[in-house]
Amino acid sequence: MARIGNFYWASLFLTGFLAGCGGGGGGGNAWTPIASTEVFQLKTAWDNIVRDTGTRSFTVSGTYAGLALRGSGSITQGGLVGAVFEGVAAQQKLTTVSATITGGGQTVTDTESGSDFYDSNYLPLGTQTADEYTVVNGSATIPQTARVGDTGTAYSDNRYTNSSKTSFLGTNTYTYALQADTASTAIAQIVGIEKDGLGATTYTRTLRYRITPAGAVTPLSETVTDSDGSMVFTYN
Repeated sequence: MARIGNFYWASLFLTGFLAGCGGGGGGGNAWTPIASTEVFQLKTAWDNIVRDTGTRSFTVSGTYAGLALRGSGSITQGGLVGAVFEGVAAQQKLTTVSATITGGGQTVTDTESGSDFYDSNYLPLGTQTADEYTVVNGSATIPQTARVGDTGTAYSDNRYTNSSKTSFLGTNTYTYALQADTASTAIAQIVGIEKDGLGATTYTRTLRYRITPAGAVTPLSETVTDSDGSMVFTYN
């Protein structure tokens, strides 16, 4: 959900790994998810994601350009601070991610940072990294409540190289789905589709969170996929 939850960093690592190598999922137990009949406080879950702070570790797996990938790292989220974004009052959140990834006999260590901007209701306004600046189109739509099986579009944004917005890179569109998990929890899955300036899909990004009916959130994984493979970041 927050560009959606610092969404941009996974694809930055994928790009950085390929550059470092000079080159062009995780598993799980077999079990049957249960479709909970509970009503889930989806907006509260979103707010909790935005307000989340601290450091979490993760493992990296996947296959990309024929290379089996593995690694580990950590993500550190700062607290919300007052800022101005596109001329309006905003809340800014800084996220820094560090990881070491190995594949094809090469090991790459990288650190990426970026900021998400929100309004006073924790709805996204845009993001800024060293390589990209995004601006949300209109207002995000996050339902107050949802049930397993509910889906929708949260928001879209335009992508630029920087805040001057003179160089258009393309768009992102983010959708959500509440999926079966257990009788008392659900999986909130957010999928972001990145397209270039000509409308061709460049990346698909997926975030998965376990949520309770009250809106408590546990991050599970982030995945970035393109035509050459995918990289999965699984939180410990």
